Amino acid sequence: MNWVTADTADPSLLWNPAAISYLSQLLLAVVLATYLLRRAFANSRQDRFEPATWLLAILMLSLVPALFTSMLRVLTGGGWLSYAMPWSDPGGLATLAMPWARPFGAIAPLAMIALAYLFPKPLRGVRREMQVVTFFLAGLIAAETAIAVRADIAMIAREAWWRPQWLAGWMHLGMIWAAIVFWRQLRAAQPIDSQRDTRKRLLSRLALLWRPAPSREAKVARAFLFLTVLPILHTAALFFPDESLSNFPFDILICWLVLLQLVGLTLVLVGYLPERTTFLFKLTIIGFAVLLAAVNGAAWVVAPAYQEQFRAPDLPSSGDALLFVPRGGDRGYAAQPTVFLPERVRGPVLASDGERIDLPFDFPFYGRMYDHVYVGALGTIAFGRVPHPVDAAFDDGSQPAIYPMLVELPESGTQITAVIDDERLVVTRRDRCDQKDMSRCYRIQTILHSDGRIAMQFLDVPQAPRFAMLSPLEAPWLIGITPGRQTDAGSALLRDHYRIFMVHQDRLFAPFVLFILLTALAALIGLPLIFRSFLLAPLERLMNGIRRYREGDSDTQVPVAFSDEIGFLIESFNALAREQTALTRRLEDRVADRVSEIADMTIQSTKLEERARLSADLHDAIAQTLASAALHASALPTRLHQLAPSDREAAEQVARLNRHALSEMRHLLSELRDEGEQGSLTHRLSELVESFTRLHALKVECDIHETALLPPEVIAMFYRVAQESLNNVLKHSGVSEVELVFDAMEDRALLSVSDAGRGFDPTAGGRRERLGLSIMRDRAATIGATLEIDSAPQQGCRVTMIWFR
Repeated sequence: MNWVTADTADPSLLWNPAAISYLSQLLLAVVLATYLLRRAFANSRQDRFEPATWLLAILMLSLVPALFTSMLRVLTGGGWLSYAMPWSDPGGLATLAMPWARPFGAIAPLAMIALAYLFPKPLRGVRREMQVVTFFLAGLIAAETAIAVRADIAMIAREAWWRPQWLAGWMHLGMIWAAIVFWRQLRAAQPIDSQRDTRKRLLSRLALLWRPAPSREAKVARAFLFLTVLPILHTAALFFPDESLSNFPFDILICWLVLLQLVGLTLVLVGYLPERTTFLFKLTIIGFAVLLAAVNGAAWVVAPAYQEQFRAPDLPSSGDALLFVPRGGDRGYAAQPTVFLPERVRGPVLASDGERIDLPFDFPFYGRMYDHVYVGALGTIAFGRVPHPVDAAFDDGSQPAIYPMLVELPESGTQITAVIDDERLVVTRRDRCDQKDMSRCYRIQTILHSDGRIAMQFLDVPQAPRFAMLSPLEAPWLIGITPGRQTDAGSALLRDHYRIFMVHQDRLFAPFVLFILLTALAALIGLPLIFRSFLLAPLERLMNGIRRYREGDSDTQVPVAFSDEIGFLIESFNALAREQTALTRRLEDRVADRVSEIADMTIQSTKLEERARLSADLHDAIAQTLASAALHASALPTRLHQLAPSDREAAEQVARLNRHALSEMRHLLSELRDEGEQGSLTHRLSELVESFTRLHALKVECDIHETALLPPEVIAMFYRVAQESLNNVLKHSGVSEVELVFDAMEDRALLSVSDAGRGFDPTAGGRRERLGLSIMRDRAATIGATLEIDSAPQQGCRVTMIWFR
């Protein structure tokens, strides 16, 4: 068996999955603290002081040294007994820094409670309460600082000293108080109706945890409440471990919860504060945290299989024996295997907390003589006081001691017996083991001979005991002897199997450190570049397109770089912009049409006004004159009764014509006043024919068909052309018969007036004829109709008017 006192080839800080976890949390805390401090200083320079940002920055900044010193503690592989381990320097900076994790970590609850009082809005009426809580927490931080100083002094003196147990849980109570204050923030931001029923009031308050929040303040208060409860829950879980789960999944979960809390606190804060947090930071920090969580999880996943492969070299097995023989001048010892000759187990059972045994002889040990020894609960033998496992944590031990096999007791306990016989002291450790504890059951016998020889008989040692990270006593830790802190003694002969196990882990996980650091650097540089290229650049193009569109560039089209969700969003925007542009143009066309219609209506209204004015003028000027003429003409036949019958007939004819002219004038005035209420053309033509038949004895053969209602202006023009044509027949044809045909359909109309009279030449007529034909042609042109006049001397005349819609 090879014995070493100091292995200078191996480092004093050994990497393991727990250290990887702390490194992940430390990197994330450094990034977040840097970001929050930069933001807090930038806001202060712009006269925008944000207490929440400063408090969260202080919280993150306090976690950096706390996580760093905690990482140093697990890098030594110990910390449960003392901050030092045999291979570390108790007076070195790394070891002296470890107790300061508590003072720095104690700042976090203080900052969290202050944040809870002030964010999202300052609570009312709590100024005195806040002062009392702050003063109390500041006192506890001062106490933690004093404890750290006391622990450093103890380590320099190679003593193990720990903080009082009653002070261990105050930080968790501080986080509970922070959760209570955030609950009060939630209630203040989301008031509930007062209920007389206590049960309903309690249910209403509990419903605040899941009920939709009415404001951003309520949402952020609830988010901080949940994030504050997380450390309370996982700390409480440490006291109630689930035996159905291994420690590794639980450790992974704890690390992930810490990462979640760090990221969650920052994102909730920056997400609430206005506008000055970029989307890129949120994506980068989330990606960075996920990457660290993945690397940390990978470290914990590979750890169990790698630890299972470890076999402690030169670990004694059942039936082995060792003999330590004193040397001569240098007062040291030599170790060698010896014959397995166990003694019969006998003697009284020692006390469970150790016992002093007086020797009947003086036992020489590293040049000194001892007349008594102390036997500890683990079977360890010491010469200064009752031994404790922490003695092995400092250098080669705090006192001279013999470690037959330093290993924890099984749950079922052990039995330590001691007997003095024939100038020998025989100490036997026999573990009481049931089937469950067989893998941790040891039986070892240590024999001290009066001449200074020390024999170790390994009666029962489990095969391939399982070593556990951060638990040195889980498997055999030390085997051998040590002079303690005696500077004039020989070298210690100790075999540190736990350190060999830690070195075994370090060979695997030390490369993880470089990988994590390079990955973190690549993530902090690469993730922003990747997100900017694949996410932010398309989004910026889309936002610029939207901005141009809002500024009036309706033809804006954003190029699609990738066929992903953002590409689909851009395509949807482009389609929306095109459709909106087309819709705008259609609306513009419709507006133009409406403007044209309004212009037409304006012209029509102007025409109607002109017609009304003309109607009034005709009524005032001509109609009144015709009425007077008709009145006098009607009196003529009475006054001229003495005339001849033919003269009286002429007078009556004059009276009839005057009445007819007055009726026509009144009808014309009615048309001028309201063109839209003229009735059907069939009715009007019938009235016209009846008038000509009654007044002029003109026989009119009618053939009228009207299957569709024509526009008012078309009706008026057809009526006037028919009237003019009948007047022409009466005046110029020399016949008393005429044929009138009218046919009206949905999209066309036809009027034909023909007679068999003397006819005329349309191209050579007199002025009156030319004027009448011109008026009829103008009337036809007004409605877009065609007027044809077919006539010749002595061959009659046919007037045809055709209109198409």
